[in-house]
Amino acid sequence: MAPALVPVPLPSRSNRMLLLVFGTGAATGLHLGLLHLFLWRRATALLVFLLPSLLYSGVIYILWRWVFPRLRGRTLMRELLAESAVSFLVIGAFSLVLIDAIARLLGVPSLFGTPTGPVVQLTVTPEIRQAGVRMYALLPIVPTVLMALIGYHQYWSRVLSLQHRERQLTELAATAQLAALRAQINPHFLFNSLNSIAQLIHSDPDAAETCVERLADMFRYILRRAEKEFVPLAEELEMTEAYLAIERARFGDRLQVETQIDPRSLHEQIPNLILQPLVENAIKHGLSHKLGGGRVRIAASVGDGLLELTVGDDGVGMPGPTLAAVYERGVGLRNLRDRLAHLYGPAHLPEITSTPGGGTRVRLRLPVRPVEAAA
Repeated sequence: MAPALVPVPLPSRSNRMLLLVFGTGAATGLHLGLLHLFLWRRATALLVFLLPSLLYSGVIYILWRWVFPRLRGRTLMRELLAESAVSFLVIGAFSLVLIDAIARLLGVPSLFGTPTGPVVQLTVTPEIRQAGVRMYALLPIVPTVLMALIGYHQYWSRVLSLQHRERQLTELAATAQLAALRAQINPHFLFNSLNSIAQLIHSDPDAAETCVERLADMFRYILRRAEKEFVPLAEELEMTEAYLAIERARFGDRLQVETQIDPRSLHEQIPNLILQPLVENAIKHGLSHKLGGGRVRIAASVGDGLLELTVGDDGVGMPGPTLAAVYERGVGLRNLRDRLAHLYGPAHLPEITSTPGGGTRVRLRLPVRPVEAAA
C-alpha cells in the first residue's frame, strides 16, 4: 500500500516577495562578510556587511511596494527612466548616510570633511583610507539599482498584476454566487404563495384575487430591484407587507403582526430580500402548526453602528435544535445565512433562539451601510 501523501503548505505570495528581497540581500551581505572575514580575520566583518545589505533590501522593498507602482509611464523607456532617477537618488542618499555612519562607528575617516586620525603603517594615508570608504559607498549603488529595476519588472510587477486579477476574479465569483442565491429565493416563496392562493380559490375567491394582486406587487418589487444588492429597510418592509397580506387571507384572524420600527432605521441599507424569508419562516414553521392564533413580531433599531433587525413568533418553537438542523428546514433561512456570510463575514450570521412552546426569534445585527456605498 502506497504511503499517504501529506500536503505541504506553500508560503503565501507576500512571504515569497519578502523572501526574494531580503533573501537576496542576506546572501549578498554574507558573501561580502565571509570574504572580508577570510581576508582580514575580523569577526565584525559579517555584521558590518550583513546588516547594511538587509537595510539596502528594505529600501528596495519600499521602492517596489510603494514608489515604483506610482511611476507608471506611457512607454517602458519612460517608466525605466523615472524609476532609475528615483532609485539613484534614494539608494545613493541612503548609501552615503549609511556608510558615513558605519565609518564614524568604526573610527575611520568619514566621507565628508578633512580626513583625520593617525597615519596607518604600510603607507596607507588617511586620503587613501577615505578613498576606500568612498569606494564602499559607491560600489553598491549600481548593482543595487540594477537589482531593483530588473527584479521589479521580472517578478514584482507581475505579482502585483496577478494579485489585481485575483481580486477581480474573487469579486466576480462572489457576485455570481450571491446572484445564484437570490435566484433560489424567488421560486421558493413563489411556490409557497401559490399554495396559499390555491387554498382560497374555492373558499374565498375575493381573498384569492387580493392575494394575486399582492403577489403581483411582490414581483414588481423584485423586477425593480433585480440589480440591487442593497435596498432601504422601508422597501423591504413594503415587500414583507405584501407577503403578509397573502398569509392573512389564508390564516384570517389567527395571524397577528406586531411591528416596532425605529424611524431612523427606515433609510438604512440592507441586503435585498432578507426580511421576507424570515417572516415566511416564522409563519410556516412557527405558527402554522400552532392551535389557535399566533403572532409575528418585526422590530428594527439602530445603535452603535449596527442595524438590529429581529423577527420572532410565539409559535410551537423548537426542542433544543442545533443550528445545522435549523438551516436544513428550509431554503430561505439557509440562503439568508450564506448571503450574510458573503456580505459581512461570520461575525454577522443570524442569531437564533427558540423555546419549545414559546416561539422562535431570529436576530440580525448588520453594520450600518451608507447610502452611497450601497448604490
